[in-house]
Amino acid sequence: MAQPRNGRVEVQPTRKPARLDADTIVEAVLELAHDDPQSRFTFKSLGDALGVDPTAMYRHFRNREAILRAALDRLFSMALAGETTGNAPKDWRTRLERYLNSLIEVFIEYPSIGCDAFATDTFGQGELHTIEFILGCLRDAGLSGDRLVHYYGALESYTLGQGSGIAQEVLAKPNSDGHEPWLQAVAVASVRGFPLIEEHRHRLVSLDGLNVFSAGLGAILDSAEREGTQ
Repeated sequence: MAQPRNGRVEVQPTRKPARLDADTIVEAVLELAHDDPQSRFTFKSLGDALGVDPTAMYRHFRNREAILRAALDRLFSMALAGETTGNAPKDWRTRLERYLNSLIEVFIEYPSIGCDAFATDTFGQGELHTIEFILGCLRDAGLSGDRLVHYYGALESYTLGQGSGIAQEVLAKPNSDGHEPWLQAVAVASVRGFPLIEEHRHRLVSLDGLNVFSAGLGAILDSAEREGTQ
């Protein structure tokens, strides 16, 4: 309470707590996932981070899975943000490569969210915008109908599967940043009797999650480009 002035007591206004809404909760989830990559958020950890009773989350989300879907949907939007500006490249392949690589980077930055990407549908606007974006790029490549959807499925399943796997690696080994060796067994096991593995051993050992992803992505896009120009 402030000191009296002119015989009156002034009461200092108290700072109101931040308004709790769905966006605030998602922001808190992402902050927790970024600051403590190996930790999975809980209603209690969210309540502690936001300074509210954990049960307050139920006013905005039915359960933890609903919060996870919303957070994952935000990651899709974050990855796509750079491709929806006036400075985005015009070439369909460059746009796709940039977006899909950005998505992997976001999964690495928020691994406790990204690790669930393959098995989780968000039902959100972020994911819908990314689907529309990928379909548009493939249309610009000259694809249509069943073949357009075929390549969409290939790209989406490949990227989400690889991205989830890389995020799992980062959860287990936070310093790997997607560069965990792809074939650790080849590095330590005896390969006598496997002449092709022995011949290419040093090349196989050099593979990691990110360059394997780039190789597979390039192969899919090469195929889409050939078919689109026929």
